Amino acid sequence: MKIGLFSDSHYSSKELSCKKRYNNQSLRKIKEAMEAFSAAKCDLVLCLGDVIDSEPEHETEIANLRAVAEILDQYGIDTFCLMGNHDGFRFDQDEFYGILGESRRPRDLSSGGTSLIFVDACYHCDGEHYHPGRSDWKDVCYPHVTELKDRLQRAEGEICLFLHQNLDPSVEARHILHNAAEIRSILEACGRVKTVYQGHYHPGLMSEHGGISYVTLPAMCENENCFFVVEI
Repeated sequence: MKIGLFSDSHYSSKELSCKKRYNNQSLRKIKEAMEAFSAAKCDLVLCLGDVIDSEPEHETEIANLRAVAEILDQYGIDTFCLMGNHDGFRFDQDEFYGILGESRRPRDLSSGGTSLIFVDACYHCDGEHYHPGRSDWKDVCYPHVTELKDRLQRAEGEICLFLHQNLDPSVEARHILHNAAEIRSILEACGRVKTVYQGHYHPGLMSEHGGISYVTLPAMCENENCFFVVEI
């Protein structure tokens, strides 16, 4: 399976935020990425979260997310979009996927002896899913550990895991799930997890722990453009 990957587009009307995020250029970058994915004949496109960034008015955020959806619609490639913290603090899950399209809500897949497992890690440590009205992005903990263990056991062949936030202990600490060590131990015990793909930590990083490769995608919004095509 050939997969197109990008993360952290942070699309908004802002010309610049946080001194290095070129938010209003991301719609062009997403289009460029989709053109490249189409040319490469990708079977699937994955966005690993933070599709949009905040606006003064929620109506503008809705319009921005709809503009992203319209670009994704043009290429006829199955596309999944994980929620990132910025998405979760501006939209609840049903509104987010209602605008992007329900078909873009990630679901586990199996192809050619490899399974793809998607983790929505946008949860506070009290177990509540991110939603408008709470905005502490450092308060993050995945509560469905037992369910994840079951999903890993049911999966066929080698496994690739995808999420927005970080499990990799090499990443700057604020970006890592509070129960990341517990989850890593489950992945290692499974014995079939090959690679974990993440976003969230904008510089990007590649490392290996416990026999598993951790690939953190650099942020699209902080580079001229940043996307990848991988064979899984």
